[in-house]
Amino acid sequence: MTTFPRSHWGYKGLFYTRMVWIVLHLFLLGFEYKVHDWNWYVLLLSCLIVGAVPQLVWLKAARPWVYPVTELLMSGVFLIYCSYLIDDYFSYLAIPAMCAAANIHTARLRIPLWIWFSVIPAIAMTVVLPLSSFHIGIIEGFFFFTLGCGMRKMMDIEWKMQQLLNENERQRKVLEQHTKQVEMITLLEERNRLSRELHDTVGHTLTSIIMGLDAVSYLITEAPDEAIQNINHLRMVSRNGLEEVRKQIHHIAPSREVESLSVQLKRLAGEFAVNTATNIEFEAMGPEVSVPLPITMTLVRCLQESLTNAKRHGRAEHIHISFAVETDRLTLAIHDNGCGMDKVKYGFGLSVMQERIEAYQGELQVKSNKNSGTIVLCHLPLNTRKVG
Repeated sequence: MTTFPRSHWGYKGLFYTRMVWIVLHLFLLGFEYKVHDWNWYVLLLSCLIVGAVPQLVWLKAARPWVYPVTELLMSGVFLIYCSYLIDDYFSYLAIPAMCAAANIHTARLRIPLWIWFSVIPAIAMTVVLPLSSFHIGIIEGFFFFTLGCGMRKMMDIEWKMQQLLNENERQRKVLEQHTKQVEMITLLEERNRLSRELHDTVGHTLTSIIMGLDAVSYLITEAPDEAIQNINHLRMVSRNGLEEVRKQIHHIAPSREVESLSVQLKRLAGEFAVNTATNIEFEAMGPEVSVPLPITMTLVRCLQESLTNAKRHGRAEHIHISFAVETDRLTLAIHDNGCGMDKVKYGFGLSVMQERIEAYQGELQVKSNKNSGTIVLCHLPLNTRKVG
């Protein structure tokens, strides 16, 4: 059983249609009844009462069956009474029958009311017309009650669809909150992983330097040349440790609340260019978009791995990066002028990159030729919202 609020558009439309119907019949009775005697005043007053009482019951009744039954009794009796006074069939039952049918919530009540709304016009006609005659109005109760049932069905479907849309919107909000929680958990896990790796890296490096400096403090007076060699070695260890710390820090996805994805990628490329003395060009195409944190981390790490491979293995001096926001996907392309390779081999770095991209239904393409550089293409589906 579907119960609509009284503010439902279907209820409002039928309510005001019935009101106009009553006013129209008041005017028709004024012209149809020729003699303005006391019967005429009684008839107009009856029409007004029969029109107003069901309207009030419609608004105030707590039980859904009260209005349809009230409509049947009052409108049915008025139809017979009015037809008798004017000595002709007076079509009145159409809109009341339709409104009653649209307000019936159960099939148990619908069937007997349907029968009675269909029988009443026939009773009214037997009062004013011979039994052998036929008037089209005899089917108005049956026809308009059927029409009201159809309208009730349409309102049922529309209401259920609206409820489903509301539930979908509620589920979307819950899912969005869940996604934010997952992103926060992912970020916390990444921070924990980073803290462990920094602890191991920094701790190991600093321990080696401290122990080396302790040894140098004894050698600086006894064997200056050996002390200088140890200092040079410790300098190299310090630089390697600093570079390792920088790599670990670069693993953190920049805050998306501060920078857009294209700005994050451009900044990462600029830092790499400064640290490695590499000529890097960055090009961004398309609108700024709000991208989920996992997607942002995937693209940031793909760019980092591609830049590292271009410099370390390809010995590239020039790298061109393009980031495109297309209708249905994001595309990150990294093209270097390094030494390239005859056959692309998916080592640990490329394999991890491919797994990350495919986890989000994306695609990784690596194209390379000997002495012709390498092109890395990262495609990810775009299911985001535009910023602003």
